[in-house]
Amino acid sequence: MNPFGHTVTEHGDHVRLAVVGDVDFAAYPVLAARIQTLIEEDRRAVVVDCAGVTFLDSMGLRALVEGLRAADDRGQGFALAAPSPPVLRVMELSGTTELFPIRDPEPGETGS
Repeated sequence: MNPFGHTVTEHGDHVRLAVVGDVDFAAYPVLAARIQTLIEEDRRAVVVDCAGVTFLDSMGLRALVEGLRAADDRGQGFALAAPSPPVLRVMELSGTTELFPIRDPEPGETGS
């Protein structure tokens, strides 16, 4: 089991939420609240860097979908960056791949 963690950094036109570890039912409340706070407190786009995600379940995906919808409602950008194979697999299985804009990470952005 890989513990869930996250960091937030600011980058000109967006805020980056780097997520690492297992994004599951236990991580859902923290991740969903953090995404919501970023959307409500900052008008910049939110980019969720998923390169460090080792496991994603339906509740982790739910947090991402809820974030996308909340950002859309506010006219804010929301994208994923560098989705790891576990993230891509869940998105493919759930049919949500086309929902999310995928953004390339900026140099030095992924892996922190």
